[in-house]
Amino acid sequence: MTHASVDTAQAIPERPALPLIGHALGIPRGADGLVHLMKEVKELGPVFRVRVFGTETVLVGGLDLVTELSDETRFRKNVHPDLVEIRQIAGDGLFTAFHHEANWQKAHDILMPAFSLGAMRGYHATMLRVARSLISKWDTAAGAQPVDVPEDMTRLTFDTIGLCGFDYDFESFRRDEPHPFVAAMSRALAFTQAKGESIPGTELFRWKQADQFRKDAELMTNLVDEVIRQRRASGDTGTDDLLGRMLHTLPHSQLRSSGGTPNQATGEPLDDVNIRHQVITFLIAGHETTSGALSFALCYLTKHPEVLARAQAEVDALWGDTDTPEPDYGDIGKLTYIRQVLNESLRLWPTAPAFAVEPLEDTVIGGTYPVRKGETLMVLTPALHRDPAWGENVELFDPDRFTPEREAARPVHLFKPFGNGERACIGRQFALHEATLLLGLLVHRYRLIDHADYQLKIKQSLTIKPDGFTLKLARRTSDERRMPVVVAGNGTVGQDRTAARRATGTTLTLLHGSNLGTCAGIARDLAADGDEHGFAPTVAPLNDAVGRLTAGDGPVVIVAASYNGRPTDDAAEFVTWLEELGPGSLKGVRYAVLGVGDRNWAATYQRVPTLIDERLAAAGATPLLERGAADTSGDFAGTVDRWTADLWTALLERYGDSVAGAEAATGPAEDVGLYELQDATDSVTGELAARHGVQPMEVLDAYELVDMDNELGRSKRFLRLRLPDGVTYRTGDHLAVLPSNPDALVQRVVDRFGLDLDRTVRLRARRRSRSALPVDRPLTLRRLLTDFVELQDPATQEQVAVLAGHTACPPEKRPLAELAAADPEVFREQVTAAGRSVLDLLERYRACELPFERFLELLPVLRPRHYSISSSAEASPGEADLMVSLLAAPHRFGEGTFRGIASHYVQTVQAGDTVQARVLPCSESFRLPEDRSVPVILVSAGTGLAPFRGAVLDRHHTRSTGTLLCYFGCDHPDVDYLHREEFEAAEAAGAVSMRPTFARAPENGARFVQDRIARESDEVWAALEAGGRVYICGDGRRMAPAVREAFMAVYREYTGAGDKEASAWLAALIESGSYVEDVWAG
Repeated sequence: MTHASVDTAQAIPERPALPLIGHALGIPRGADGLVHLMKEVKELGPVFRVRVFGTETVLVGGLDLVTELSDETRFRKNVHPDLVEIRQIAGDGLFTAFHHEANWQKAHDILMPAFSLGAMRGYHATMLRVARSLISKWDTAAGAQPVDVPEDMTRLTFDTIGLCGFDYDFESFRRDEPHPFVAAMSRALAFTQAKGESIPGTELFRWKQADQFRKDAELMTNLVDEVIRQRRASGDTGTDDLLGRMLHTLPHSQLRSSGGTPNQATGEPLDDVNIRHQVITFLIAGHETTSGALSFALCYLTKHPEVLARAQAEVDALWGDTDTPEPDYGDIGKLTYIRQVLNESLRLWPTAPAFAVEPLEDTVIGGTYPVRKGETLMVLTPALHRDPAWGENVELFDPDRFTPEREAARPVHLFKPFGNGERACIGRQFALHEATLLLGLLVHRYRLIDHADYQLKIKQSLTIKPDGFTLKLARRTSDERRMPVVVAGNGTVGQDRTAARRATGTTLTLLHGSNLGTCAGIARDLAADGDEHGFAPTVAPLNDAVGRLTAGDGPVVIVAASYNGRPTDDAAEFVTWLEELGPGSLKGVRYAVLGVGDRNWAATYQRVPTLIDERLAAAGATPLLERGAADTSGDFAGTVDRWTADLWTALLERYGDSVAGAEAATGPAEDVGLYELQDATDSVTGELAARHGVQPMEVLDAYELVDMDNELGRSKRFLRLRLPDGVTYRTGDHLAVLPSNPDALVQRVVDRFGLDLDRTVRLRARRRSRSALPVDRPLTLRRLLTDFVELQDPATQEQVAVLAGHTACPPEKRPLAELAAADPEVFREQVTAAGRSVLDLLERYRACELPFERFLELLPVLRPRHYSISSSAEASPGEADLMVSLLAAPHRFGEGTFRGIASHYVQTVQAGDTVQARVLPCSESFRLPEDRSVPVILVSAGTGLAPFRGAVLDRHHTRSTGTLLCYFGCDHPDVDYLHREEFEAAEAAGAVSMRPTFARAPENGARFVQDRIARESDEVWAALEAGGRVYICGDGRRMAPAVREAFMAVYREYTGAGDKEASAWLAALIESGSYVEDVWAG
């Protein structure tokens, strides 16, 4: 027992309880139960115990006790029974993982950078696009029927997290009914909540609901697995969203050579099952809480017209009378009062109304109450948010509680809408940016009419939201919007003072202390701004500045964080050096410090930035402005933006010179395209290669694997590449190859737009965009179109809408507009499945007057394509072999031939050339067992043989034997039996038993691999019975389903089972990792 004497301990208060059922009869279900517990806090005090059917929970609602429970040296997150139920669909995701599960730490470290300031900038454009979808729906309803606020907020937040996190569009605003996934998730969450509230032993009476839950869980699992599969198959290796980070995280040993994002603690990637759990977790948590927060905020605004008027004044000052403003990322940080409205809504009704912790050992809380190790202690957040420390009238909606001055004076643990400590909501900045953006747009565009005199009623599932809340809307007119005025704290004044000043070549050193990339991202953003202001910026880790800070080298700006109260890895040496400096050592150095931290860790908040600031001053350096303190659990982006505005004011006033004729920019930005072209003369750098982490690799050998003189010949190209020093691979890994667009495809763009390919230009983005091309260097149009953009991706409905908007000719505008508004299934059939690209449509509809710059805006960045390495890491550790099929087929659009970009690029590569590539690990489940006594069955067709060639060569090289059956499908033994001599040599050595099939020259009736598996079912079954494993690689459209059916037929043959049992058997093999597929759609 700690923190109090046992002798002074008192029992935790509780109501009289009945045997067995405890307090169950006295606690209403659902939201009424929450209100009941809040009343209990007032009557029983800030801590009391509840017993329900043998489960005990200690409820806590007072500031002093919550402050104590927030001490992570004594307490940690408790996954309480309600969350345990959700593990049935979310597994060990971030929200539901037990503290001891390794995947929590791995996922947390991997995903934290996805919620950094830089990442938020990247998500902004997508958030705005989804917000426009909601606004379009509300425009239709304005002046007519009411809108269901919580339902539409759910649509919005679900689409936003789907697109920003996983590039998946649930199309919620284009559907009358919810997406099947959304409906399944809603039912599944309702089932888990009802199960958690039910009387033990009554599960048998809910068998229908349990059966529906299993179906819903299966639907959710299948959809998420398909999203993961499609991302892998797409060749996209970017890590700028949640799914990309999870899929393309590499072990630490490969980080330096391939640019991956390793788990900081273990260096291990997440497996696909955990990735699925994380995706489902973010879809649940990412939409439930934010939609509720927005609904409560709109509800309170309708009940407090004076607050609504202030909110509208703020947005009117920023966006003026523009009916449809185009807010950039920086605008959202200026909506300080809108943010206060959201925070006050979260105070009164935090959408996640409780979080639980557990003691690390038996202890006493409040100096009085004993609690046991592992006991559930539930913080009732709405009660905490009504603690007397908030002042008088805690039920009053008053956004001024969240002015910067009152926030700074508030106890750290008084406001906890996002949980506590390291297990607090990882996506809180994402949610707040999304909510602030939307709320600002809504109050700027509409008058909110409380047509039904709505009285707040809480609806509770996993989270809470207003039940039955509807609004009527009226479009605000220009006359209703006030003339723009300067909003306090938005940086306008500083801009006016500095807009006419420019530094001329002054050195600006930007140093960062950053473990997860947030501070480094801020430093890079400051460097970009500094370049525009005329400075000569350099960015480096703090450790690089040890012994190098001297007077006369220009100003130094430091952005630093703490890690558990200690310097980050890239700042530790700098801090040690700084602490050893004597007085006057840095005299003449001028500096500024921005600290990044989380107030939830009160004991160590801003410790390192404060230390750096104090030690620099003690060593004689002069601060340019007061140290900034950005709280990641508060108005982080707004704080950074305001401090940045003050920084440029200070820097330009000291180092800037007046610029004749310069004028401060006023008014909102024009509605112009993302890019502009400028004539230039210099050459381009390898920026795109850096984006994808690829490196130059020399081609050692290149030749055709197939007899192309035979009429059956279909080209399959062999490449052997020399790996750069320090780059290694394991057998079965992939190589991501960055291709180039073929000349014929580039020429189509030239013909459509009338371009001069030899013109040298500079492509610059007028605004930040997640999809902006990574080009800010001079380059020719030939290089831009050949090496930087995807020209054959199927067009999206949004892109078709842009084309329609640039087409005046009615006969051509009409079909484009119809496609843009088509039902998703119709669009998928006519455009997506047909492979119709933006370029295809521009060639079909010649009247479209889309400017070339806007065409570029629609194009994704060229991405690497993935190929299985076909060589043996044992036999050839410094070389990687590939076998690549040529993709050339009649265009599904019906015109000409569709040619695969990468496969045609490989056709042009010769020995001595250099390609840009990167090693990527395959799934661990796809690696053959190290225990060679385990029987293995390999099944492939065509170039699907690639990873299995490496496995066979491994065994041949190490002289390993054991059951290894290799089923391989091709057309003809004399045409495309790939690497035949190698395989026959390995077979002669006992390393493998080759089982080829020949579609055009079948032997014993076996045309395809599934036919030979059926014919040799006795051997196959013997291998499976002995614990064998099956690996499939190749065509996922035809071969893989046929092979699955062949294995189920073998099972039925030898067990007498039916189809249902065979399906369950195969599913069990897949779940256990004994049947693994690496397939792609043909």
